[in-house]
Amino acid sequence: MSLDQQAVALKHKEGQDSKTRYLAVASGKGGVGKTLLSINMGKCLSDGGSKVLIIDADFGLSNIHLMLGLNPEKTLSDFFYGRAEFKDILVKVNDNLYFISSGSGIYELARLPGDQILNLVRRLQELSEDNYDWVIFDTPPGIHEDTLMVTSAVDIPVILTTPEPTAVADAYALIKILNRESGVESFYLLVNKAENYREAEKVYESIQLLAEKFTTAKINFAGSIKYRKNIIRRIINQNPFDSSLMEEVYGVLKNMPLNLKLREESFWQRILTKIFKR
Repeated sequence: MSLDQQAVALKHKEGQDSKTRYLAVASGKGGVGKTLLSINMGKCLSDGGSKVLIIDADFGLSNIHLMLGLNPEKTLSDFFYGRAEFKDILVKVNDNLYFISSGSGIYELARLPGDQILNLVRRLQELSEDNYDWVIFDTPPGIHEDTLMVTSAVDIPVILTTPEPTAVADAYALIKILNRESGVESFYLLVNKAENYREAEKVYESIQLLAEKFTTAKINFAGSIKYRKNIIRRIINQNPFDSSLMEEVYGVLKNMPLNLKLREESFWQRILTKIFKR
């Protein structure tokens, strides 16, 4: 099936522009706080009146449900294989915030027949664009193929790191691969577990310097999140929302183009293109 045919198949509302924005939180390594930040970004946006869907795409260590104390009976993988409807895989956090666990990963779509892929992606697009202002992907750490596919297709790719040297090196490696292999030109770098703003700024400057020298990527500094000893206890208690943390997340979101002009090609069309090029 040609890409033109795929594009036509995705235009479920002829002549109506989508309002939905797509954001991915990615990291070069695990343990940097990606899931915690994804959840708190979703909460901040939903508290501001936006309808938000978080997709837990980290199928190897899927844990959004654990942090929230909510247990999904079905996953996106069950939907792919006809074992569940959308109503079965959506988990409500509050009136404006929902999440989906991906199960075996979004790239599992590529194993299905082409016409089935088109149908499922069209339905995912309808779910997202008929109901949500924001879709946030919590991606697998590192250079997993799901991470590369999703992060290269979203409107706002957020790269999360900590000041730890290995985390910084891995964050830069992820940026370099996304830039060279997927053509991603603009990234938003967020530094978690920083002692202070200056430490986070130094991390940004080091990655920016490497990116300027060896890639064509533009690194935008989204800000920093301080290290908090109490957050582990909150996660254990399945209450990951902390007022001071959320204040910092609000500040981070202000550094991102939340009202950006959407690209002509939809997020789901970009996903289809990547799947069919495999």
